[in-house]
Amino acid sequence: MKMIFIFIDGFGIGEDDSSKNPLKSEKARNIQYILNNFSVIPTDACLGVSGLPQSATGQTAIFTGENASKVLGRHLSGQPTVTLKKMISRSNIFSELKKRGLNVTNSNVYREEYLKMMHDPKDRLHRPSVTSVMTYSSGAQFRTTEDYNKGNGIYHDISGDILIKSGYDVELLTPEQAADRLYNISRHYDFTLYEHFMTDLIGHSADIKEAESVVEKLDAFLGSLLKLLNIEEDVLIITSDHGNIEDMSVKTHTYNNVPTIIIGKIPEGIKTQLKSLTDIMPFILEIFDLNKEYID
Repeated sequence: MKMIFIFIDGFGIGEDDSSKNPLKSEKARNIQYILNNFSVIPTDACLGVSGLPQSATGQTAIFTGENASKVLGRHLSGQPTVTLKKMISRSNIFSELKKRGLNVTNSNVYREEYLKMMHDPKDRLHRPSVTSVMTYSSGAQFRTTEDYNKGNGIYHDISGDILIKSGYDVELLTPEQAADRLYNISRHYDFTLYEHFMTDLIGHSADIKEAESVVEKLDAFLGSLLKLLNIEEDVLIITSDHGNIEDMSVKTHTYNNVPTIIIGKIPEGIKTQLKSLTDIMPFILEIFDLNKEYID
């Protein structure tokens, strides 16, 4: 079994109104197909804490299984605090899978200056994200632009356009090429992570046309990846930390549930019920624990 886990920042379950929800537009046909034909579990991102859900605490909850918002007593945006970093470093989905003898990878490409500066406490621009802390603390490999040029990594915007605009001499990818890369990378690992957060960045703009453009690229990427997967053998899980892009009538996050999408054959006997973000990591670990390929 090969599992691909796609984390899409700011991707909630919104109204069936394309005037404010670009996930319901004609440019999101693959996304709509996925939502209508596979298991989609509405998942609580509020975690029993008042206020709008935020990225640092939501992502920590996803990747550690702990209610980071309750630990802090609030939702936290941006990058994790020292307290959250300690939680992530203590136990995360990468480290727990590695304890089980499984191979894990982060398929995202990182800029060299980010990797150089992210541990500098005085640098506010390159503070590590939740997934960066997880990758580092678990000893997993960071992919660089050199890997990107070798066809061995994907940037968070799918195409690499941001890298090019930042001055890097790299190839501009189509969504189909990016999907090919992710699939090929995943053939070498038991668990492959890909993180996409343009949905959250654009969601804050309240610009529906820009949002449709981002969704169109994501839609083509997911549609191409779905065609490559053997859903009798592979498992694709897609989820998010909070809502945002599904309601472009506001510039803030939303209180909406997020979808946890499960594509592929999972073993019988799963006991973990997906109700909130804290259930996602235990659910994934249980899939691997129950998979006979790893029990033998």
